[in-house]
Amino acid sequence: MCSSIPNVLISAIVWPNSVARKCLNFVMDYHRVVVCEESIHEVFDVMKERFPEALTDWDRLLAQTDFELVYTPKHIDFRVPPICDKKDTPILVSAILAEPDIMISGDKDFHTQEIREYFAVYTPADFLRDFDHRNLKT
Repeated sequence: MCSSIPNVLISAIVWPNSVARKCLNFVMDYHRVVVCEESIHEVFDVMKERFPEALTDWDRLLAQTDFELVYTPKHIDFRVPPICDKKDTPILVSAILAEPDIMISGDKDFHTQEIREYFAVYTPADFLRDFDHRNLKT
């Protein structure tokens, strides 16, 4: 099970030939995708403000993708690892509650030892390097 962070989702939608898109396609084909409620709202807000022409693609992705939606709690009653950008706390909390095997994020703030105690964290490029062996020659 893999959890995706808004920056990966935005990049995958806006730049169809990006590593983020290749990663998202691979994850959707071979793994269970987990997306938290907060990520969906954040992606929509960023897309609406910065990439309004891609909102239809975002809606299509949501409608056509089989993913697990994780609730983002408003009140947190457990210790959360420190993260530099406090606006990322709801996404981190949702991921901890979802207990994915892997989180995919281009945001360096998620790539800390404290967060890695809960799950492995990969950039899209690192994830593809380590898990996508479809193009390896034997």
